[in-house]
Amino acid sequence: MEAPMALISVHPQGESEITSKYPSGTWPLDTPGGRFYAEWDDQAPVTREGQLIFFFQFLQTGGRWEEFLRECPLHYIGNRGSGAHNIMGTVMLSVLAGHWRYAHINAIRGDGINPGLLGMSGVVSEDAVRLAMGRIEETAGLDWLSTQILSSISPALGLPWILDIDVTVKPLYGHQQGAAVGYNPQKPGRPSHVYHSYFVANLRISLGVEVRPGNEHAAAKGLSGLWQTLEKLPRHQWPTFTRGDSGYGNENTMLEHEEHGLPYLFKLRHTAKVKELVTRMMRQGALWQDCGDGWEAMESTLRLSGWSRERRVILVRENPARAPAAQPGKRRRGKDRQTFLSDAKGDGWGTCAAPWSGKIAVLVTSLDPEAYPTCVMPKHYRDRGDAENCFDELKNQWGWNGYTSRRIASSRLMANLIALIYNWWNLYLRFYDEDHHREAIRTRPMLMSGVGRQVQSGGQKTVKVSVLHEKGDLIAQAVTRTSNELHHIRAITERWSVEQRWTLLLTRVLRRWLGGKWLPGLPDEAALLLSG
Repeated sequence: MEAPMALISVHPQGESEITSKYPSGTWPLDTPGGRFYAEWDDQAPVTREGQLIFFFQFLQTGGRWEEFLRECPLHYIGNRGSGAHNIMGTVMLSVLAGHWRYAHINAIRGDGINPGLLGMSGVVSEDAVRLAMGRIEETAGLDWLSTQILSSISPALGLPWILDIDVTVKPLYGHQQGAAVGYNPQKPGRPSHVYHSYFVANLRISLGVEVRPGNEHAAAKGLSGLWQTLEKLPRHQWPTFTRGDSGYGNENTMLEHEEHGLPYLFKLRHTAKVKELVTRMMRQGALWQDCGDGWEAMESTLRLSGWSRERRVILVRENPARAPAAQPGKRRRGKDRQTFLSDAKGDGWGTCAAPWSGKIAVLVTSLDPEAYPTCVMPKHYRDRGDAENCFDELKNQWGWNGYTSRRIASSRLMANLIALIYNWWNLYLRFYDEDHHREAIRTRPMLMSGVGRQVQSGGQKTVKVSVLHEKGDLIAQAVTRTSNELHHIRAITERWSVEQRWTLLLTRVLRRWLGGKWLPGLPDEAALLLSG
């Protein structure tokens, strides 16, 4: 008897069209809220960051994205390359999502909407991004990013502004180029990189960052990057003066600023000569000037042994009426050791004419005393503390603490890429709050998160966004108003250059900071916005 022959299908299983990667069909399931039916659907394009479409509208209106890609030094040969637009789009989507590792890029590979909104053919893998950072020549890449960062804010720098400079530490774990043991107060002995950074004061806008090995944390190591950045700006766009902490209050830093004709305001360390000056001023009973906000100041001159000239110094202290009462016989420890209480052992501070338990800061500056009298100097220096908030946000919410690779060049490129995206997002937020800076930990849930679903009918693509925030109705109203305004600006500036369009947007988003002034370089048609 012959064995039964298996039926041979005309279309074998391997040639059948697979319509879905998930199981098909609907099945019931019981929940505390009753019976529901579940079904998998991977055909409809969806995204978790549905509101990014409005941020992309902002970039398109200002021409920033096309200008960013046009100058990109990343090039591929052949048809199988990832493409610079896919690489950079993937990086931006990852940074906006709050990632801090290359491996986190896989979390956005299922996004079915946002890549298309950026003109991408798809999200690339983490390995493709990591390799792309290595393909970019370091000098060309850093120059490209520096130009993009400066062009995103330079039209507004014609007005007086202040430059904040500071340095922060990024601990490293593994074998990275440039990982060295240096100053690391949080993790002593841990190899690290240091980020020498430059910010536009009060706007929280980054002008760039220089990543150096961990043992190059001294302020002088970041000065070369500072001058390279400023030399790309015309002289009339240079800052009014530079602010920095005690790490910058040394002869080399001050001398370079004086040679470049850039005024400065730095803090001095409490060396023996500085202590001697403070003690002498206190004994002379010099008059303290009330500076408001509970602070007092007095002015003098000082020339330390390593200085090439005598310089203006300002002594700042808390108003005694608000300072804690002195407790004779009790020595304060830690940072409070640098006080003006009498000490039987003698610590080089001398004896005060009156009991004093607060600390006295000594500032050094090259600013003109007539334009910047003593009473305004304490507030100018205290405002420098906002740079610490920039570091906290960039490191903990924007990825400066991550995206680590073996090559320090890749880390430098990613740090400046993050700074550029950070600037774009902060400027976009000014549409919604002109008076305050809102950190990403709050603004992402409000202005980025939301379920987006794309539908197409009659050749028209529509993205339906569902905001899951508690104040979704207010958010929807604000975003709709901003989107309509951007559409109106786009219609007026259709024939304008990218520089003119971006200048107009900066005039709009920074109008409170500009005091209602219009930035120069705008065509006459800009007046139509006032009547629109």
